[in-house]
Amino acid sequence: MIRGIKKFLLRGYSKDNSLIRDSIILFSATMILNLTGFVFHFFMGRALGPSSYGVLGALWSLLYILIVPTVTIQNTLSKFTSELKAEKEYGKIKYLTTYTLKLFTLLAVLGLIFYLLLSKYIAAFLHIPLTPVIIFGAFFVFAILLPVSRGIIQGLQWFKTLGVNMSFEGFAKLAFGVILVLFGLEVNGAALSVFLAFLFSFLITYFPLRRLSKYKSEKYSLNGLYKYFIPMFIALLVLTSFYSIDVLLVKHFFDSVIAGKYAAMSLVGKTIFFATIAISYVMFPKVSELNKQKKYTKNLLIKSLLLVLAIGVPMTFIYSLFPELVINIFFGEEYLDIANILWRFSLFILFFSLTYTVVMYNLSIDKLKSLSLLFLFALAETALIWKYHGSLLQITNILMILGGGMFIILFLISLLRKNDA
Repeated sequence: MIRGIKKFLLRGYSKDNSLIRDSIILFSATMILNLTGFVFHFFMGRALGPSSYGVLGALWSLLYILIVPTVTIQNTLSKFTSELKAEKEYGKIKYLTTYTLKLFTLLAVLGLIFYLLLSKYIAAFLHIPLTPVIIFGAFFVFAILLPVSRGIIQGLQWFKTLGVNMSFEGFAKLAFGVILVLFGLEVNGAALSVFLAFLFSFLITYFPLRRLSKYKSEKYSLNGLYKYFIPMFIALLVLTSFYSIDVLLVKHFFDSVIAGKYAAMSLVGKTIFFATIAISYVMFPKVSELNKQKKYTKNLLIKSLLLVLAIGVPMTFIYSLFPELVINIFFGEEYLDIANILWRFSLFILFFSLTYTVVMYNLSIDKLKSLSLLFLFALAETALIWKYHGSLLQITNILMILGGGMFIILFLISLLRKNDA
């Protein structure tokens, strides 16, 4: 039996199995990014207090939604770059890089203008000041351009380079955030630090991408990229809304102190997702490349899910057994009355992390029909929370049940489908 499992996991993949190695590299970088992010939030939670941190928490959930286009860009370019890499078409990769940087610069400026026009309505819905909402939008241009560079780097499977860039972003955001808040800018300073971190992280991607300069740019049709971008965008938008809309609705329905405490608890639970997302980053271009070569890929899905469980299950157990200790360490005694629902939210995030891996697998092999189910689950989440928000316990129960159901259904569809390469 053990020999059969080993044969399945190695099926269609080279003896030089780099999934675990590259996952470790990117996992380490992601942990650095997350660790600096956690220190950033823990500092802000204590420096700003529950009420002001509720404003920052709402902005952060808004960020998760606003960066959906950026994640879409990165994953789309990663897929097409990995396919070109499989055929050693480096001239086309160079053309893809220069063309998309020009295109998305224009789109980023237009997106910023649109965001600024909506900013006062966003502030009114979330019951927060307008100034941090506007400042938060300043990152939009480089939040669009940075994933272009990272998508090319990810598709080329330069994971060490990608890891260094991600780590730099984390340290830059933390340093700028602490300095600006200590100088008295409070929430405005925290928002500005995001823009500065994205700006400098984008600028340093110029250096690794210079390696493409030795190839002659080879123009080719990008129609396939445009067609793929739309379903990728929709899938990631729905996924992102699934783990961020709850914070926005809590900010809308509850007072600022309760919303701030929920945002803190939400951040702690989401560490499970942030700790495991590197596995999807590594899996995505590898599966895409193998699929392009008509090789078997389902074993990589299973291995990726096992890696997610290996990281996520211990974290969920710790958060479930010692919720008060965890909350106290991260945010302090002011937030302790939220600890009793941490285990439910952590279980929801574990299910979500597994779902995210399954969705990225399906996107990498162009299996998109089953992903329409994501929309139904996200719609159900919004509708149920809108109707049943008598307590935070009620909200986390909704998340936990929907998260488990979503993973089980999508996983079974992906596993039982017979026409994968």
